[in-house]
Amino acid sequence: MIDVKEDFVLIDAHPTEEYNLAYIDGARHFGFQSNHLGNWEKDVAMPNNPTKEDYRAVLGSDKNKKIVIYCGLTKCGRSHNAASWAKKLGYTNLYRMPGGISAWIDAGYSYKTNLNK
Repeated sequence: MIDVKEDFVLIDAHPTEEYNLAYIDGARHFGFQSNHLGNWEKDVAMPNNPTKEDYRAVLGSDKNKKIVIYCGLTKCGRSHNAASWAKKLGYTNLYRMPGGISAWIDAGYSYKTNLNK
């Protein structure tokens, strides 16, 4: 999708400290917990207590646009949690990236970091 410049939203669901270690260029960050609890305040892993409206702003206004969500590993629950909340907010074209950022890096793709800046 990235190689062919497909139009989609890419969401990194890591908590901020993990996002800062490695993320895909162009990804929008919104952190979630690994366990899906169904409670917004407990599911979100971000400082400053962001709201569902904040998440909608990150996802964009087009609820039919393709949204790809990733976290760290194949079994990481953060991307599932983020996708579940996006679905609850009415987004319909949702995908999870298998293997997350670890598989991305292992495949030799480039990534960004916020360390040493």
